[in-house]
Amino acid sequence: MREGELIILLGAGTSVEAGIPASRQMIAEVETLLDSDQTWKSYRQLYHFVKASLIGAEVMRGKAVSEPDIERVVNTLSELAKNTECALYPFMSGWHQRLIELAGNDFKEVKAFRSLILHRLRDWISLESYSKARYCEAFFKLREELKFAIRVFSLNYDLCLENNANGRELEVGFDPQSEAWDFRRFESREETAPDIYLYKLHGSINWYRDKSQGNILKISAAPHASPDLIFGTDYKMQYIDPYLFYAYELRRFSLESKVILAIGYSFRDDHINGIIAQALQNDPARVLIAVSPNASKDVVAVKEVSTQCRAIDKTAAAFLRGITIKALEETAGIRETDPLFDEAPSNSIGDESASANPATTSVTDRVR
Repeated sequence: MREGELIILLGAGTSVEAGIPASRQMIAEVETLLDSDQTWKSYRQLYHFVKASLIGAEVMRGKAVSEPDIERVVNTLSELAKNTECALYPFMSGWHQRLIELAGNDFKEVKAFRSLILHRLRDWISLESYSKARYCEAFFKLREELKFAIRVFSLNYDLCLENNANGRELEVGFDPQSEAWDFRRFESREETAPDIYLYKLHGSINWYRDKSQGNILKISAAPHASPDLIFGTDYKMQYIDPYLFYAYELRRFSLESKVILAIGYSFRDDHINGIIAQALQNDPARVLIAVSPNASKDVVAVKEVSTQCRAIDKTAAAFLRGITIKALEETAGIRETDPLFDEAPSNSIGDESASANPATTSVTDRVR
């Protein structure tokens, strides 16, 4: 397997076993705070009005009743906070009377509630110890097996991968001297290539905007008080860097890959799903491997190309503890006759019969 033929996409489920709550766990904590914390109690009725409205909307569309997750709640609060600036406002006769009562003057209560949730987000994602995330070391071990840098695209804000590098080089796109983001650091480097190129598509809890230097993006050693994140918005394809650049890179490398490995991703982001579906449609031989406890159900989001999808119903930790290139090959259905092979086999992997029988030769035997 040559460089670029494998890309990895990480979703929120990758970090759950490290101690970072999933979206629905976050909403459960919000409800607990609304009942028990004095700072939150004043927003209790507003929250339940929004929740009931979202559930009611699902029922009216004939869908099964489901609890809204944290991003959907924040999405809604973001739209409501626009008030008269909302795109659909000119077509509305007016806001619901109960919402007007709860939202306050100029919808200030809506804005304040949204800000309170976003402030809490940093606490949910910041871990005192990353020892439970040691299974993330598997990405670096996979890189050692491949012998070339891996492109990892993450939808997460946490530092699980960064804190389990253990001396390996992880390129996150920031100059070590100026601490400023620089897209050129993601360009391929043969002699000084890192172990992993990490693209954090929605930001990170240790990124911040330095307003004193033209609002440039910088990185800090620890979680920042005001991290630069994309959260709770339907417009995740931001027009500013690094987000626009990262979206382009995901599209570019997905169209060059042979295998897209998605771990802990629930396929609820239409933008990401669109990029994946486009890549699969572009090449019928390209394969998506989806790993999560509900992968078999979630992967239907790319049903148009379902024959190219392989679902593994495992947690991220369970899957990563046993990950090998050979296992990925077998799951993807890669054979020696596939177009990506153009060299003669060299060594076998723990199986002497592999070198004797070319039909069973693993892709790892071809690594250069």
